[in-house]
Amino acid sequence: MTVTAAEDDIQHGPLESYLGLIKTQGVSTREINLRKHFLRHLTSNLQGLPVSGELYREVVDQILRKFPDDATSQDIFKTAAREFYNFWICDTKSLSKLTQAALIGQEPIHIHIQGGLSDLLNEMDRARGWVSADWAAIERYLQQLAAHGLSQAAIDVRERLLKLLMFVSRDYPSSPRVYRAAVDAMLPLFTTPEGQQVFVSLAREFYYFWLQDPAAGVKLEGLPGQPNGNNHLAF
Repeated sequence: MTVTAAEDDIQHGPLESYLGLIKTQGVSTREINLRKHFLRHLTSNLQGLPVSGELYREVVDQILRKFPDDATSQDIFKTAAREFYNFWICDTKSLSKLTQAALIGQEPIHIHIQGGLSDLLNEMDRARGWVSADWAAIERYLQQLAAHGLSQAAIDVRERLLKLLMFVSRDYPSSPRVYRAAVDAMLPLFTTPEGQQVFVSLAREFYYFWLQDPAAGVKLEGLPGQPNGNNHLAF
């Protein structure tokens, strides 16, 4: 689906457009019906609200509490909410990224990396001619951290890790599935539970900037590093 086609479709109804997309990607009828039921409740509660990533997440949390709380069902509903967001805001740029990614019904992506964290950082530093289309998103995220008072040293560490995240996935097309696979690949590099927790928080926060969510900077979940009572990543 081209950006133009996506823009035309979402003008006829975000929910119908989203359901039409997942029908083409092999989602079972049962799961489509579950997503439809959840999203109908979601869109009903979103009606009349301003377009805001923060409000969207708050309403999603409220609706999730009213639906079955088993892990399988909650995963289906959370996936639907995450994927539907860009249809709701009619963000054709991010929507194009999602449709090109073929999020649904695909085999999982496994990114294999070798060496430890220091080895990979050194490999990235030695790489020549490597660029990423996501530098601007990283810069925007770092600016938000600075605005929240995070120290420059802590910001520098996060910049290195986010660039490494882009580096390990450089040979794959840019998509949310690849992003998550890169996060999974890097997670074992952190040798403490605290380090893994902070890295996951960092990846989750940056994801909305990477996806070019216009409301990404409205609400940060809490600066990475705060669980340890400081502003340093625990490697």
